[in-house]
Amino acid sequence: SDENLGKFLKTISKAFTNSSPTSMKVSHKAIALGGTMSLEEVFLMEYRLSQRCMLPDGDFSEGVRALLIDKDGKPQWKPKTLEEVTSADVDFFFNPLEEESFELKL
Repeated sequence: SDENLGKFLKTISKAFTNSSPTSMKVSHKAIALGGTMSLEEVFLMEYRLSQRCMLPDGDFSEGVRALLIDKDGKPQWKPKTLEEVTSADVDFFFNPLEEESFELKL
């Protein structure tokens, strides 16, 4: 029903309001690419994403700080808005890791 759809959209909108702009763009690209890849390619992509997302100065760490450590609920995303997230920012998460030895071996 329209009422249920409206409630759903409000919930989603609220969730996105507090989400990392970079993570939203990275997730969008991963979903779009994943449907065109082999299982091996998806595993490699997901492994690279996991490694890059866990960097100490990234948005994952900031989200943990805001939600679990300081519990202020006010993450300071870098960049702060979707418009500020560049293609290069997003591509970083998908690019090969710095050393071949760091890559997932299947």
